[in-house]
Amino acid sequence: MTRRGKAKFSVLISLSACLAAGQIALAADKPANENSLAIGGAAAVISGYAGGTAEIQDTEAQTVEETEAEPETEVSAKPQDLVIAGAAGSLAAQPAAPAEARAAEAPAAETQAEEEQPEEAEAPAETAAPEETQPEEPQEEPEKTEEQLRQAAVDKYENLGLADVGGSYINVREEAGMDGKIIAKMLNNYACEILETVEKDDGYWYRIRSGSIEGYVYADYILTGDYARQQGMEAADIRATVLTETLNVRTEPTTESSIWTQLSNSEQYDVVQTLDGWYEIELDSSNGYVIQDPSLVEVGYTLNTAIHFSPEEIAEKEEQSLRSQIVDYAMQFLGNRYVWGGESLTNGVDCSGFTMKVYEHFGVYMSHYTGSQAQEGSKISLSEVKKGDLIFYAKNGTINHVAMYIGDGQVIHARSPKRGITITDMYYRTPVRAVTFLDD
Repeated sequence: MTRRGKAKFSVLISLSACLAAGQIALAADKPANENSLAIGGAAAVISGYAGGTAEIQDTEAQTVEETEAEPETEVSAKPQDLVIAGAAGSLAAQPAAPAEARAAEAPAAETQAEEEQPEEAEAPAETAAPEETQPEEPQEEPEKTEEQLRQAAVDKYENLGLADVGGSYINVREEAGMDGKIIAKMLNNYACEILETVEKDDGYWYRIRSGSIEGYVYADYILTGDYARQQGMEAADIRATVLTETLNVRTEPTTESSIWTQLSNSEQYDVVQTLDGWYEIELDSSNGYVIQDPSLVEVGYTLNTAIHFSPEEIAEKEEQSLRSQIVDYAMQFLGNRYVWGGESLTNGVDCSGFTMKVYEHFGVYMSHYTGSQAQEGSKISLSEVKKGDLIFYAKNGTINHVAMYIGDGQVIHARSPKRGITITDMYYRTPVRAVTFLDD
């Protein structure tokens, strides 16, 4: 008999065996589902053969992959073996099958489940568990660029106004109009929040808030809109604002160095550089170091705001005292340039050049040197100073800066290249001497 003939003969024998098993099951009044299982097993055998050798192998491999973890152990079975195994499986489904056969399959299934289950349970645990239980480390915010910091200073204003007065200043008045009392001054590029626009006979005025000052400014000298914001970006500078009554300034960035002056509350100082735990700041013509402590000093980009100043109210100019005249004359140059060694009130002066040239206008002459001016005038106590008197500041015991007292606890002086001629609190740093050149 040929190999093909033997294969057909094996199929017929298997089919007969299945049919016979089905008949025996029916005779024994077994449930219909079990009969169907037996017949279905035989049908699976026939279907498996008809597909050819290669198709049988592929189908079995897929079935094994779905039910068993190691398919390669069964893929190599011959067609004849598959036919017989199919028939045997059909018969094994019958209750009449030996108990040993059922017991032989059960342990294999349990072992297989035990081998497969850990793989399914542990796989996600290795990858997901650490992500769920391990807290995320806080991410540090990237440092802002200088442009972003300047932008933040401008963005503090909803409706930004910027003084456009060149080397001069604009008055802030208590009421809108030229007759309004002067309460403050704004130098070039000083900032304000525009609150409303008021029309008067002499033109338009803005009601503004600039720092702690609220009043009115003439609208023609205020930049607004996008141009003001662009100009504000350029004008913003990094400054330190003192938050305590007095802040020590040291000669070196260490607590072991000497304290050579103290700063007053709410004054601002240009920051030269940031060191390890210290800021180097510019006081006037000299620099010093203050500790980095957010409770004592606040540092950031900011725009300058209005300077409080109320001139003496006198009906007739001729009735002004010499002291008031000197102060008024000095105020004309507010906002002008600082130039080291300079002697021009319009083109640039330093601190002693400023006081010398102002007094010269009234026929009072003095040297162009702070140390000499401190000795040439008559010494007075700080509590006795009047308008026009000179106040001196020192570093390491040596006088190195001079300012003119203008009343109300304020001084005008040629402060620094960045600030020019400006107004500050008399105690913006610790004064050490005061002198007068006037007899009254």
